[in-house]
Amino acid sequence: MAFGARLQKLLHPGILVRVTNVGLGFVLMTLVVAVAATNTGNNGLYVLVSLFLGALVVSGVVSRRNVENVAVELDGPAEIFAGVPVRFTLRLTNRGRLPRRALLVKISSAAAPILFGRLDPARPAERGVDLVFPRRGLRSIESLLLYSGYPIGLFRKGRVHPLGDERLVYPAPANVPYVPPDPREAEGGDPRDRRRGRGAEIRNLREAGFGDDPRDVHWPQTARQGKFIVKERASEEGRDALVVLDTYRPEGAGAAWDEAFEKSVSEAAGLALRLLARGSRVGLLLGDLVVPPGSGPAHRRGLLRALALVEPAKEPGRMPASIPGAVAVYRAGRGPERAA
Repeated sequence: MAFGARLQKLLHPGILVRVTNVGLGFVLMTLVVAVAATNTGNNGLYVLVSLFLGALVVSGVVSRRNVENVAVELDGPAEIFAGVPVRFTLRLTNRGRLPRRALLVKISSAAAPILFGRLDPARPAERGVDLVFPRRGLRSIESLLLYSGYPIGLFRKGRVHPLGDERLVYPAPANVPYVPPDPREAEGGDPRDRRRGRGAEIRNLREAGFGDDPRDVHWPQTARQGKFIVKERASEEGRDALVVLDTYRPEGAGAAWDEAFEKSVSEAAGLALRLLARGSRVGLLLGDLVVPPGSGPAHRRGLLRALALVEPAKEPGRMPASIPGAVAVYRAGRGPERAA
């Protein structure tokens, strides 16, 4: 059983073998010397052939062992935007008993291989690598190849490590022009001035009334005026906004329409992020898919996820029958548009 396991490991199909240019020249030179030794019967040439063959065997065996029992991990951030370089962490762990040397890792999305000069047992080594995902949607790194030419570079042997880690790539936010505020927001200087709420900012001081929270009593002013004065706080939320993206793809539309659609998706992402940064509650209308307005980090990720997965539709989407007048409507690619 032990011999069978060793033989199966030796013939494992996951090991890739490549002969380097130096190795090819060495093999040809070995053949020439072997032919000369056979024809002449020279003992010195036989010894030289034996040394050459031994070097080939040692190079093949050591380079193979050098890539075995090595665990590979690739960690990256939660947010990835299309076309934007993002830093991943590549981690190798040597699970064998002997050190590994001169390891190279080639990632399908990276331009150049990453070198690990020495990998000691049970001591993980890390390297940073910048990866770029050109398109939005669910994307995965196709392959990760660990290979080495150690010790003398005659052969280059490697092992392909499957990665089942699928990443959601968000659309690259377009640099949209300045989004003009609602006139009612501009009058107060801040979109939150119109709303009362439980925010940290104080709008004004007024006389207490029925239903006011006792925690809002302004005691210095109460003592001066001889009556209860409360702090009226501003809301932490701005106005509701709805970003509309037309997903209808007409029959016969070609590559130009697809390119324009991707630009509209990027613009919708830029609009949503700009409005969220301004303090508004933002929703999406993607064809027949409606994401209600909201705010916060979780809602932000939900908006980006919906935009990352949106696809062209075969039928036109329908606008909701009624949109409250307090909701500002923005069409991606057409500028701001107020709801009737």
